[in-house]
Amino acid sequence: MANNGQTDTAVLGAMLSERAAVNVRLALVADAQQWQLHHGQVTLDGDTPVKERAWRYSTASFLELRLPGPTVAALLRGDEQDIHGLQVVAPGPPASSASTSRLRGQEEWGRVTTPWPRTEWTINRDANTLQPGQDLLVGDGPSFLNFDQALSAFLHQRPHNNNAGRSDLWRIVLPQRAGWLSQITVGPDLLTAVVDGEALDGGVLELSWAAGNERQSADSAGAYRFTLPHGLAHDSLLMLRRDDQRLDWRHFPAPTYGLARDASVVWEQPGPELDLLLTNGEGKYLECKREVPEGESRKKMLKTIAAFASQDGGTVLIGVRDDLQIVGLPEGATVDKQVLQVVSMIRDTLEPVPDYEPRVIDHDGKKVIAIEVSGGGQMYAYRDRDSKRPEFYVRVGPNTVPARHHEIAAGFRQAPTATTF
Repeated sequence: MANNGQTDTAVLGAMLSERAAVNVRLALVADAQQWQLHHGQVTLDGDTPVKERAWRYSTASFLELRLPGPTVAALLRGDEQDIHGLQVVAPGPPASSASTSRLRGQEEWGRVTTPWPRTEWTINRDANTLQPGQDLLVGDGPSFLNFDQALSAFLHQRPHNNNAGRSDLWRIVLPQRAGWLSQITVGPDLLTAVVDGEALDGGVLELSWAAGNERQSADSAGAYRFTLPHGLAHDSLLMLRRDDQRLDWRHFPAPTYGLARDASVVWEQPGPELDLLLTNGEGKYLECKREVPEGESRKKMLKTIAAFASQDGGTVLIGVRDDLQIVGLPEGATVDKQVLQVVSMIRDTLEPVPDYEPRVIDHDGKKVIAIEVSGGGQMYAYRDRDSKRPEFYVRVGPNTVPARHHEIAAGFRQAPTATTF
């Protein structure tokens, strides 16, 4: 199966009909005498029990329960169904195909991450279908500011984020627990992969890179090791497979910091991590500084951090020259003091304060500060100390430039709604 593609909904309906029961989460909107489906999430997992929930309000309902597979298949086809005492119908006409994505373990998509791989099928909602109201929800369930807040809490137990809004009418998930990579540890001369799974017979673990590859049998759960005489090669691929069937995998390109990091990958010594990061040089996601900056250089760094946060994230490395030579921090001040200095700069000049993580990397005895900035889905302002006028920036290649009016407006339209619960 390809990573991405299309699947006929008749095939999905047949798959559902063959299952005695599936786990379902439904978000419903009141429509005259019926309840119209706003979002349905189905897990094709016969072994995982479900803790039933029902949040009922006058204009919306949220249900989590276990339903017969044929019932869900009928709802997918557009047939009205009696579910938990409610007459439920999916807005029609039914879609002819679903988008298909094959995800590796620990890969986040749509605010969901699982340790094992999974296949997900999604069907988007028609733009003309009934939209939920944005009134307060008070009823037989927790109270919420609006429908979007309730939906995010019900599905993810997380505050609502406009940047991760639900446009899909259906989301059908097939967990694939035959085998997965639960943890990978990368050292300067050794890669250790911990394999887990429910059907590993005939499993093979393969590490491939441009100049070659190594394989070893991995037909049971446990730790498997690959020696790295020259360190982990750039663009390496670690694949757990059975014959030509892929079970799970990890790819090791030059990392782009500031984006979501894979919690299952541990860099035992951060030196190789830093080398990989510098492979592609300064660019849209990376800025290097010789030392903690002052004056105009300080302003430039803070504007870059604002640009990273306003877009897709990125990293500032302090202790690395523009020519990518790792020189380390000056020895005049303690490392902790220099980190605190940078943290204070960010707190005092950027609004709102972006999501970031300062880390100290020890590379061959030289200390480097990595400021890893996450993309926040909104615009972040740099405020000049003197004028206090907010300024907005974006990253274009290796340069930080003032944001244009339409970029600023788009960023504010995407800004997350304030959470009040």
